[in-house]
Amino acid sequence: MELQNLDSSSTYYRALGERTDKTLLLLHGIGADHTMWQSQMDVFVAAGFHVLMPDLFGHGRSSNLSSAEISAWHRQINWLLDHHSVTTCTLIGVSMGGVIAQSFVANHPQRVEKLIVADTFGELSTLREKALGVSAIAGLYLFKILGKKTMAKTIQATYSAPYASAAQAYFGKASEAVDLNQLLLARKAINRVDILKQLQDVTIPALVIVGEDFGEAFIEINRKIATALPNSQFVILKRAMDPSNLVNPVEFNQHVLDFLTTRRLLRPQPSVLQPENHPFFTLRLNGDLLLKFICRSSSFSFGTMGVNNHD
Repeated sequence: MELQNLDSSSTYYRALGERTDKTLLLLHGIGADHTMWQSQMDVFVAAGFHVLMPDLFGHGRSSNLSSAEISAWHRQINWLLDHHSVTTCTLIGVSMGGVIAQSFVANHPQRVEKLIVADTFGELSTLREKALGVSAIAGLYLFKILGKKTMAKTIQATYSAPYASAAQAYFGKASEAVDLNQLLLARKAINRVDILKQLQDVTIPALVIVGEDFGEAFIEINRKIATALPNSQFVILKRAMDPSNLVNPVEFNQHVLDFLTTRRLLRPQPSVLQPENHPFFTLRLNGDLLLKFICRSSSFSFGTMGVNNHD
């Protein structure tokens, strides 16, 4: 379906389930569109929810972004909720969608009754985090030079684990259609997020999920979100990486539905995982091109631009 917004932009979205049921609003990652939720759509509807899945501005069949501002997505979300006469919803965001979800709930708390974010970040404050954000933008400029075929090969290497085949296939196809200029605007917008302090005032139930396979540094970035939210649960998902909803959909769906149907509260707990030697970014082409960046950029849906190959 297509919604004509008040500023003459348009939002393409899919709506499933009964409008009288509680609404889940699902926000996809960068480089994706609403179809990233293919493994959640029917499951969530069968569980008794009304599900809204927009193509965020700059993605899919929705209008382009005109500037690098998160507030554009805030307006898009509000317009979609208003169109469906939804007063409050549960907001679920993965990767870039998780950044947008945190920003939205901090600025429009009256519209969100529960928050779920996965494989994302709430700030880029440390030197390492800033380097990850900058390197993600550098990587996109690089792909503009090397081309989408190179990007597709990088994605295939990122999701080379057998259990990540669905993500490999999805983003391999998505990379052929992306507008890299729009991705650059989107990435610049989310790089500006600095929301953790505001999240301390967000008292609604929240769930933070992170896949373990991008290493301890990425886990800690997500743990900071859970620590900031005073009423949160924190889950480290095994055999998963950004985006966890595609890489390990069965366990992702189970944790989400358990959270939505229980009042049990768990505070973030210390990780028992040991850091592994995860390279930040390795790209190999035909065995003779090796490019390395400090580019394990949090919340870049194409594998956060990380490739789990070892030298």
